[in-house]
Order: sequence, then C-alpha cells, then structure tokens
Amino acid sequence: MESKINYTAVGLFVVLLGLGMAVTAYWLVTGGKQQQFIPYVIYATDSVTGLSVNSHVLYRGVDVGEVKNIRIDQKNPGRIRILVDLDANVPIRTDTVAQLRPQGVTGLSVLNLTGGKVSTPLTTRNEDGDLVIPYEPSIFSQLEGGLSESMVKVSRMTDRLDQLLSEKNVNTLSKTLSDINELTAALAEHRGDIADAIVAGRKTLQNTAEVTHSTAALLRQGQQVLNKFSRSIDALQQTLNTTNMAVGKVAKASESTEKLTQVGTATLVDIKQQTLPELGSLLKRLQDASMSISQLVRQLNANPSQILYGAPPVPPGPGESGARATPGADQPAHTQGRGS
Repeated sequence: MESKINYTAVGLFVVLLGLGMAVTAYWLVTGGKQQQFIPYVIYATDSVTGLSVNSHVLYRGVDVGEVKNIRIDQKNPGRIRILVDLDANVPIRTDTVAQLRPQGVTGLSVLNLTGGKVSTPLTTRNEDGDLVIPYEPSIFSQLEGGLSESMVKVSRMTDRLDQLLSEKNVNTLSKTLSDINELTAALAEHRGDIADAIVAGRKTLQNTAEVTHSTAALLRQGQQVLNKFSRSIDALQQTLNTTNMAVGKVAKASESTEKLTQVGTATLVDIKQQTLPELGSLLKRLQDASMSISQLVRQLNANPSQILYGAPPVPPGPGESGARATPGADQPAHTQGRGS
C-alpha cells in the first residue's frame, strides 16, 4: 500500500515556517520596533588590533551600534578612520569620547563611548560632513604601548649586558679583582707607614693652614701697600698732567721766541747790510764837515778880515812859484787862493 504525501504542501510549510522564524528573530533582536541609525566617524590614533567590521559599539557597556568600515585615513596616515552606525536615540554630546577596549580573552575589541554629562549635542563634522566623535586612547592601549616600549628597552639592556659580560670583559674584571687583592695585601703590610703618613699629612695640613693664615695677612698688607702706591700713582699722574700743560705753554712761548728771534735776525741783517753802510758814510761826511768848519773857525780867528777879503793866497812851495804867481785871467785872486 503506497503512502500519499503532498510534497508541495510540505515545501510551502517549510518556507512559511522559515519566514516566521526569521520575523520572530528580527523582532526579538530589534525589540519589536524599527530602529534608526546615524553614521559617525572616529579617528583612532593608536593600534586598533582586535577591532573589525561589525564589531559592537557600546555606550557605557550598552550595545548601541556597530562598526561599518575601518581604513587608514588618506589625508593623515598616522590615524585610522572608523565609520560606525549608532542608534539615533543614543545621546551623543560634545563631551562624548570613544575608547578601544578588549572583549574578554578572545582577542577581540569593541568601541566604548563615555561622557554625556553636558547637554550640548555633538556638532563637529569633517570635510565629508560626517559627525566626528573624539577618540582617546584607553588605559589598555597605553599599557600595551608602554609594555612594547619596555620590552624594547629590556631587549636593549639585555644586549648591552651580554656585551658587558663578554669573556674578554670577565677576564679583565678578574684580573682587576686580583690586582685589588694584591693592593689590599700591600696596604695591610704597610699600614704602619700609612698611619705615619696620615699623621704627617695632618701636620702638613696644619702647617699649610698657618701658612695660609700668614699669607692672608701678607696679602692684606700688600693690598694696603698697593692702595698707597695707587694713590701715589694718581698724584704722580696729576703732576705729569700739570707738567704736560706747563711744557705745552713753554713750547708755545718757545715758538713765539723763535719767531721773534727770526724777525730780530732779519732786522739785524737789514741794519748790517743797508743801515750801517749808510750810517758810516754819513758819519764820514759829518767828520769831514766838522774838520772843515774847525779849519774855517781857526782861519777866522786868525784873520777876521777874511770875511771881507777872502783867505790870503797860500805861499807857493818849492817848484810852484810860477804856477801860483799868475792867477787865471777869468778868476779873482781871492777865489783862487780859497780854492787852493
């Protein structure tokens, strides 16, 4: 006996059951009402390891959206551009901050939003017009970065420690310790001498202190002498200045005297060359005139009649009788006698 099964009805039932389950699941997920989402952009400045597309976005632990896109910012490669869709009913304020947090021990990460204490809505947008939520590295990211840097530093320290503890350095250190042991033994053997040297050094220091004290007193005395010497130098400087002024005045007077001497010398030369010859000639003439006047006075005293008749003729000398006896025809006798 063959069973009669309607496969069409079975297939339709399966399809309807699947649709019913899908609608029920959607209703359970969305809470039975239609949600609206608003896109936001978050610029991360550290590593976003563990974050992926469809990762949850939490607001103080409450799921309010998901990650839609993750890529490197083309305008600033030093940050990561994260696009998220958030429930329109979530209060995103100006003090809202996004942080990356690990999700348990799975290695996955989620974005967690904090803030909302102020009432001013977020209005900051980027060049594309999307609202931008500020990003702040979480304590986990900071610890991770600090741990990485610490590991790098530890690695460097390990390398340097390996270099420091190389076989060559170890041998050198061993030799140095051996030398120190020998030096210590030598010091132990000569500790008496060292004690004596310390006592002598102490006495030397005491003597040095006394010498220093004496030197200080000597320096003070020297300073006083220098002060007196400085005052003497100042007085000498003033004297030199006065002397320089006097020398300057004497130099000016010497110049004036030299000029006067030059003028006097020129005057004497003129007197010697011009005035003295003329004066000598004048004196000679005066002497001749004086002699002539004296002779005339003697003649007048001897014979006053000469004023009327003239001087008598001079008796002729030897050999002059003929010449003097006959006066000239055109001259009187007294004229000829006076001329002779």
